[in-house]
Parts: sequence; structure tokens; C-alpha cells
Amino acid sequence: MTSRHKRILLIATLLVVLFFIAYSAFFRSYLDSDAYLLMAYEYTGHDPTIVDWQYPDFEIINHQGRLTIHIIFHTTEDMTRGPIGLYIDPFRKEVFDEDPRGAATAGSNSTS
Repeated sequence: MTSRHKRILLIATLLVVLFFIAYSAFFRSYLDSDAYLLMAYEYTGHDPTIVDWQYPDFEIINHQGRLTIHIIFHTTEDMTRGPIGLYIDPFRKEVFDEDPRGAATAGSNSTS
């Protein structure tokens, strides 16, 4: 291996290490799952129908052209109205959208 190849390998290794350090710092500062969990739970007004607010389903997705954290709280009303789904912008640290929930109406089971 020539000295030029060694130099290229060393520079490539340093770049990969720097990339992983920056990647780790980004996700530690913007994707703090506990902070987003508390933010989402407070947004619901501590809804008493939420089954276990500390263990929701969540995923990182692209929603409305933005990187978002999608948190889904399962409730005792999942069969009638569906779960509570919230979209959080990790850069602004705010809830900006919700999944629609069905209205629980007494006459919805009519047969005509």
C-alpha cells in the first residue's frame, strides 16, 4: 500500500468518524423521546381514556413534507373512535397535526 493510499484511507476514516459524531449529536438534541412523549401527553390534556401513556406506538416519518415524530396513544375508545395520533415537528418542538378520530354517536349502528 502506497503512502497516497494510506493518506486517502486515513482521510476517509476520519470523515466517517466525524459523520457519526455529527449524526449522534443531531439525534441526541432533536430526537429526545422522553421530551416528545411528555409534550404529546400534555397536548392531550392528560386524557383519562389513554390506556398507558408511557408506552405509546411511535415512528419517525415524513408527513406533509416534513420529518415528524408520529406518536399513537391507544385508548379505551379505540374500537369506537380510534387511537389518538399526534405529529410532532422535532425542530420546532410542537404538535402540528393530529390523526382524525371517528365520532362516537349512539345512532351509528342503524341498519337501513
